[in-house]
Amino acid sequence: MIAAINSFISQTITYAVVYTLTSLGIVIAGRAGIFNVSGEGIMLASASLGFIVSFLSQNSILGFIVGAILGGIFGLILSSLHERFKVNQFVLGISLVILGTGLSDLFYKLIIGIRLTAPRAPKTPTISIPFLNKVPIISAFLNQDIIVYFLYIVIIFAWWFYYKTKIGLETRAIGENPKAADVVGVNVTRRRILSTTIGSILIGISGAYLPIVITGTYTPDISAGRGFMAVGIAIFASWRPQRAILGGFLFAAIEVLAFRLQVLSQRIPYQFFLMLPFISVLLVMMLFKKQIEFPASVGKPYSRE
Repeated sequence: MIAAINSFISQTITYAVVYTLTSLGIVIAGRAGIFNVSGEGIMLASASLGFIVSFLSQNSILGFIVGAILGGIFGLILSSLHERFKVNQFVLGISLVILGTGLSDLFYKLIIGIRLTAPRAPKTPTISIPFLNKVPIISAFLNQDIIVYFLYIVIIFAWWFYYKTKIGLETRAIGENPKAADVVGVNVTRRRILSTTIGSILIGISGAYLPIVITGTYTPDISAGRGFMAVGIAIFASWRPQRAILGGFLFAAIEVLAFRLQVLSQRIPYQFFLMLPFISVLLVMMLFKKQIEFPASVGKPYSRE
């Protein structure tokens, strides 16, 4: 029984990396007033290119770095076009989703092509803490790959940055009232571009994590709508980093549970179980709609004139 629980938690944490890093990336941009809905496209493009690099170099870390860089480029494009030309953030986001979807297949077909056997990603290094790695339940959290530990550090750092530092307070002020932040000397445009780029780097790592760690190989549409679900998690989290990890774990647990139910229930079509995470997002949004808070300026353009 304990072994089954341990296995469930361990698998949930693996999937939580995808949901949490993506939603945290959206939260970071949203705190500066940019509503980044391009997560699905960033994940797909980073998954493809990150996997290709890791496979060709046989170095998974290099794949994550390339995925992060590509994600950052997407974020830089989104924020720069919005700030320079005041293009609607949602239009830009959807355009980047389409671009990322197209690039993901293009990269793979041009570089890998068609093979008789699916190429496999190299193994990602894991960290195992002596003594604790044998304690039930706790070992599920600590006997993980290095990206899981990266997630733990990023969540703690994001909370500390936004609630314990002056720069974090200024960035939150931009999300609430950019004009007031501008009056006291904060460079609103630069901070928005930087926040969106950093957030998109996290989304890029999340995308690369899918083929390198979770599936071990790349398939078209590998993100399967998780980038859109992460938008719901960011809203559910009220744009707070510490809540993003709770949302990530919740929906990851639902997805893992759906996978296991598919195996146990042969009579119910598997498509029903695939719908469960999406239905859960809608239910959670309905249940917590009164507790959800938005930064006042998120999604809105800002001009000094």
